[in-house]
Amino acid sequence: MNEYMNRVSALLIVLLLLAGGTWYWWSMRSSVPPTVTIIIPAGGEAWQPGEEHTISWDTHGVPANDKISLTIRRIPPPPLQEEGQEFDPIIFTDLPNTGSTTWKVSAMYPSGTYVLGISAYESVPITNAISAESAQFSITHPTLSADLYPLYGRVDWSASEVESFIIGTTSYSGASITSAAVADTMDPGSVFTPFERYYDQKLKSIGWRVANDLAAGGHVGGQTGYRKGGAVILTRFQIVYHTAPENAPSECPCDVMLSLFSTGNK
Repeated sequence: MNEYMNRVSALLIVLLLLAGGTWYWWSMRSSVPPTVTIIIPAGGEAWQPGEEHTISWDTHGVPANDKISLTIRRIPPPPLQEEGQEFDPIIFTDLPNTGSTTWKVSAMYPSGTYVLGISAYESVPITNAISAESAQFSITHPTLSADLYPLYGRVDWSASEVESFIIGTTSYSGASITSAAVADTMDPGSVFTPFERYYDQKLKSIGWRVANDLAAGGHVGGQTGYRKGGAVILTRFQIVYHTAPENAPSECPCDVMLSLFSTGNK
């Protein structure tokens, strides 16, 4: 009898220990706060305006129906102001919590170091959001290919700016510059032909090849494309015709503008 009671007592002790351990495990689990973590960018990436990148994140303990918002913040190097930014910090709101989304980097972000912010929330207005920030990454604006220098010298050139476009099914993003208009010319060819000849000779001499699939032309302009490895250069001209009187022997005087584009140096 005593042996039986001892066994029962031992069994009860084991059951109590198991129950206590289970309660402790669940209580500890329920006390772990929900978290959200940005996986990509992971830190150190260099992204350029016009590019598309995947932003990915992971959540733990966040309800499946919660929404996700993504923001961007520039890390302020001196003397950049600490408060306020020169661009809209909101990238996305009300995203489903799928773990990733695709983001096309806008040209409105200046070159610099950035972090992305993420928040998980139940609804708008946002209360009790679960938030985190990514590791630091950089946005760098593309620069005009060094092979285009020295620039064609018979016109004045603008500062470079970001340009993105599609030819066929291929997207291109890089830097472009445009000349001041050569105004009131009676012979547009005298403006764009030397420009085209200058770059055709220059680029071919350093390994660039004409890309016929990038060529375009017509009554109001033209474009010649070059490739070298995976890089692309375009030389372009545009003609703006003035309104000519009826029966005029020519559509000119007209204005001619030259431009250059390259996928830049990454």
